Amino acid sequence: MSPKAPWLTKTFLASLFLGIGGFLYGYDSGIITPSLALGSFVTYFDKPNAPLRGAIVSVYQAGAWLGSASVGITSDRLGRRKAIAFGCIWGVLGGALMAGAAHVAMLIIGRLLVGYAVGTITGVAPVFGAEIAKTHERARITAVNQMMVAWGFFVALWVGVGEGKWNNANQWRLGFAIQAIPALILGVGVLFIGESPRWLCLQGRYKDAEETFYRWHHDGANEEWCRTEFALIQSSIAEEVQAQQQNRLGWVDLVRTPAFRKRLFVGSFVWAAAMLSGISFVQYFQTAIYATLQFDQDQQLLVSGLYGCVAPVACILSLFFVDRIGRKKILITSSALLSVSYLIITILAALYPARPGLPTNAAAQKGLIACIFMVSANYSALLGPMTWIIPPEVFTTELRAKANAVVQVIHYSISLIITQCSPIALERVGWKYYILFILTNALCAVVFWLAYPETRGKSLEQIDEIFGDIEKKRDVEVNVVENLVVGKDADQK
Repeated sequence: MSPKAPWLTKTFLASLFLGIGGFLYGYDSGIITPSLALGSFVTYFDKPNAPLRGAIVSVYQAGAWLGSASVGITSDRLGRRKAIAFGCIWGVLGGALMAGAAHVAMLIIGRLLVGYAVGTITGVAPVFGAEIAKTHERARITAVNQMMVAWGFFVALWVGVGEGKWNNANQWRLGFAIQAIPALILGVGVLFIGESPRWLCLQGRYKDAEETFYRWHHDGANEEWCRTEFALIQSSIAEEVQAQQQNRLGWVDLVRTPAFRKRLFVGSFVWAAAMLSGISFVQYFQTAIYATLQFDQDQQLLVSGLYGCVAPVACILSLFFVDRIGRKKILITSSALLSVSYLIITILAALYPARPGLPTNAAAQKGLIACIFMVSANYSALLGPMTWIIPPEVFTTELRAKANAVVQVIHYSISLIITQCSPIALERVGWKYYILFILTNALCAVVFWLAYPETRGKSLEQIDEIFGDIEKKRDVEVNVVENLVVGKDADQK
């Protein structure tokens, strides 16, 4: 490998393209936020009450739950590329249904299909990215997903601002129609990039895997590194396949041994922490929060648009340090700061409530909004990228697709509960609901501190050794490969 690896590698550029799946996730999540604030949308669907608003939002999570649950099958059988393309089909259909919705049932079905697409894509794309990345760039490549989620959310919120300025009864349909575009681009384009070499090895297609690996990584000057690295990957997967033949690995193996259970806990809890951070509540229902501050429709849409500007900047900044700082340190810091942010939000909302017909405290309003923006910045730069980085890297190749499917099911299950309950809780208990997120974030910080291993700077195969469930002889294998390379060089001389 060259001493100074360039940033714009083939794998990084591929991760940017695969990040369209993250963009779709962010856009689909974000576009419902301004829609719920549009008078034309509310009027067309006969002023939906809090439970129905929660259902319109949370059915997306239900669809994503179904999509992520199917990933263990589609990703292993079809391959990483075709599984992503399969998910994109449902994204195009769902976007079309939502744009043409004649009644609320049609809207909900469309949102369910879009959710299924996002669940499928986000279950596969991070795995794909982690499997093609070099060790030193893996965090940066998988963190691209969070950056693209942020950009998707940013675009969705500003599309909402534009819809609010367009004086038309069908203004809300435009944002829903746009959903189909990234799904179509990703679904077609992903078929023209190389497959995961690790998945090809798992299928026993070693020659295809080696050729694909070289297309991803060979730069004309790193022949020795390519041979050594591919030998490590091949030997590691060969051990997994051998173990599989002796005792076929299936879904139950995710919890069969203490080491696998720890893998599943580490991969799942980071997503649970992300959802319990309150980010989905803030993203989906921030206009409702602004409504409690007595903001009108245009003010709600404008502030939500400004909120959407925070995350992309934070995500771009994270790309410069996410591979340099330990995963554990980032997780603890993020959760602790989120708990403090919600504490300040709770205090401001409790001491300076905005009541109809009474003067409001402008400084308190600005402080509360600033803390909401800080929640976005914190999550987007710290905790958010870790949700895409950690799960794919802590599982073995054989179980990576299945395990990531379980992780995403847990992710969307918690998100579904939060999004269904939040509008009801906000309506009934107001600022007291924020206390929940003070406690959950504080608890997550403690769990990260006590239970998480450090995986920064280690290859996917070396991470296997941290958990200790697969016996490795890699040092011997590396020496054998290096000796072969040295021997060939000597013969040539």
